[in-house]
Amino acid sequence: MNEIEVKAKLKDREGLLEQLKKLELEMRGEKYQKDVVFWPNDIKNTETHILGRNFLRIREQKQDEKKKIIFTLKQPQTNQTDCIEHEIEIQEKDTLELTSLIYALGFYKFVEIEKTRMTAKMGDTEICIDDVTGLGSFIELEKFGPAEKAEEIQNELYALLESWGIQKEEYIYDGYDILVHKAQKKI
Repeated sequence: MNEIEVKAKLKDREGLLEQLKKLELEMRGEKYQKDVVFWPNDIKNTETHILGRNFLRIREQKQDEKKKIIFTLKQPQTNQTDCIEHEIEIQEKDTLELTSLIYALGFYKFVEIEKTRMTAKMGDTEICIDDVTGLGSFIELEKFGPAEKAEEIQNELYALLESWGIQKEEYIYDGYDILVHKAQKKI
């Protein structure tokens, strides 16, 4: 199963939250997430992920008093937002050793991303409202499905965004890692 998602920049975060509330979709409490993203050493074009290649992430996640460390491998398939994804929770004490292993496997630290995330469920679709440091507010819709249905699922998710008044020109096709990297290059 692939994680299939769509993303859009939010012009009116509070208006969208109000719409979701009217649909009786309750946003769960905020989570703080700090991601360290690693790219393969041989990839020099940092404008896009290369399909079929592995990208790694170590996420520190805090919600209330709970803290988790999650290691993720993502492999883009048909486009940037259709990925094979594997995740495992690790012990915080193992983070430095894991980072050393990642470097030894031929990856480099590409970027760090900080955000707060609120989530809700609508059937089998996860709705994420993200406030990304340095970038602003976004909505992500995520769903798991077979690779051969990725385009169909993405079209379904885009239709949902449109039903909430989010226009095509607000869609984002890059991951936060690329968006943050591009923003940092402009500084």
